[in-house]
Amino acid sequence: MKVIYKMKIGIYTIVFNVVDAVTDPEATKKKVDQFVKPEMTDKEYEDLFNANLVYATVGPEADMVSDEEGAEIQRKINEAGKHRKLLASGGYVVDHRCCEYWIVRDGKWVKEKIAEIGIDLPEGAVLQEDLTAEQREVIAGQQEAERIAVMSTEEKEKAKQNALDALADEADRLARRATIQKKTLDPAAWYSERADAIEAKYA
Repeated sequence: MKVIYKMKIGIYTIVFNVVDAVTDPEATKKKVDQFVKPEMTDKEYEDLFNANLVYATVGPEADMVSDEEGAEIQRKINEAGKHRKLLASGGYVVDHRCCEYWIVRDGKWVKEKIAEIGIDLPEGAVLQEDLTAEQREVIAGQQEAERIAVMSTEEKEKAKQNALDALADEADRLARRATIQKKTLDPAAWYSERADAIEAKYA
């Protein structure tokens, strides 16, 4: 025998676990005692005992089912996947609770979250873990632009100078490496090619 455990989430009753039923030895013994005969062998008593097992009482959040039914329910739980739950009625309900997803609204990527079971992702939504490299790059660029947009003039100037200094340091590092490796690199030209993008970013 198996025990299936259920829980209520909102308006849905889901099944979330299947375990082996636990026998109650004392209750089984009391039940078997009425059938015991003095001439019984130990093997006969054991067979009688196993044929009359009494299982421990389960609470209202659990049901006793056969091994076959328990195996079928466990199979359905396993097949539910990450974003579905098995209903006590046998079907499935989508479960995106607390999953963060991104969706384009008014031309911008925004991050949203579903709080309740049974609500599917809106059309065009992409789960955080399913974002492509290109989408992540676009979102990062948008977030960076939003971060800069709320900066004061002084903060923008300081951030720009820090970025230009870091760019100059990188040009110097690459030039020294090129010299060691007997390669040609014009650090000033390398710097100039990239500085305009930083200037424009903080304009």
